[in-house]
Amino acid sequence: MYIRRILVLLAILSLFSTCRPLKRPVNVNFAHLYNSEINVVQPEYSILHHHTDSTKLTIYINPDELLYVRDATEDFFTSRFQLSWYLFESFDSRILADSARIRFTDTLTIDPKPFLERTVNFATPPGTRYTLFTEFEDLNRRSRHQDALTPDKLHPYTSQFFLFAENKNSVFSTPFFLSLQKNFEITYAKALDFELSAHVFPVHDNIPVPPFVITDNQIDQVPEMVADTSFVLNFRNGKSSVITSHKGLYHFHEKGNSEHGFVAYAFHPGFPDVSGSVDMLRSLRYITSSDEYQQLFTYNDPMLATERFWNRSAGNPDRARELKNRYFNRVNNANILFTSFVPGWQTDRGMIYIIFGPPHSVFKTENTETWRYTEGINIPSATFTFNRIDNKYSYNHFALERDQAYRSTWNHAVSIWRR
Repeated sequence: MYIRRILVLLAILSLFSTCRPLKRPVNVNFAHLYNSEINVVQPEYSILHHHTDSTKLTIYINPDELLYVRDATEDFFTSRFQLSWYLFESFDSRILADSARIRFTDTLTIDPKPFLERTVNFATPPGTRYTLFTEFEDLNRRSRHQDALTPDKLHPYTSQFFLFAENKNSVFSTPFFLSLQKNFEITYAKALDFELSAHVFPVHDNIPVPPFVITDNQIDQVPEMVADTSFVLNFRNGKSSVITSHKGLYHFHEKGNSEHGFVAYAFHPGFPDVSGSVDMLRSLRYITSSDEYQQLFTYNDPMLATERFWNRSAGNPDRARELKNRYFNRVNNANILFTSFVPGWQTDRGMIYIIFGPPHSVFKTENTETWRYTEGINIPSATFTFNRIDNKYSYNHFALERDQAYRSTWNHAVSIWRR
């Protein structure tokens, strides 16, 4: 009897030791996603729905961000890292649809690749927009990076069913930032024959007003957009092509159903980088008076106009260079992080990110983000809440909850750029 009890106890302990605690994206601080200086390791992910009931997740890791340790028995250095993932049917769900943990190794070579690439597959029945909570860990350094991805299978024409390629060495998944006047091959996940309608919309020119201004003139509702041009994409055996002959937002969708589609961006040469473009000038609207802003456009060269502006504002060339680089780095990052149906710097999140910098904490729900800034030498204390705006073009568009109480906080933050 005694031995039997011991065996039962050991079995129970064994069961509990093999059960991993459920990890969910709620109550996780995602500030590191908006600040590359927080985490040493920063994996990137791409999602491709390569089968009706499954999805391929590809992880890209910069080997310079991993710690390689000399093997005790061999004369080489090895990194050890692992990916844990938890699939939910929504961000706020407590019900786990699937999960796994996979360990990888890599051996340091004389001529390492710029990125390590690993893939995993997981089951995703169609008809749902899932949340995939990932935890990447460098086991040698004992550091980790968490993310919340959105495998979108609401319909068979989301962006994650497609790949774009400018040439055989340049194949990429969503988001689709396209160069102008280029020919791109488009590959669908399945070798089918079908047609997609395509519409090209001009770039929306509205710039958000400060967060203390409460007005209807905001992109908190999707504006009425009229296409500059329309055409049809013919897919044969899962392949088609498009020439980006027009600047703007490219919307591809199922014929007769504009709700089932995806977008690609051909906003200006070099996007998401704004260097040399008119967006260099337009993005300065957040810290300029009306007269200063109009004066910027009297120059023929955007680079010259911005140089003059920063030299006048900063007072000396060294500080001007520092402020200019910091400001436009944030503009470029905003384009990468927050682009929706408008460039990221033109969104509410982009505006706050540019002026205040990366938030100190970011907490998410299914349809909200709450950013908090703790008071520092050059940062006032503030909390901003953004709400997702439902639209057929982008799942990445959020509107700020505006409040007149932000006036002093905003004016203080802007004044720091002008000292």
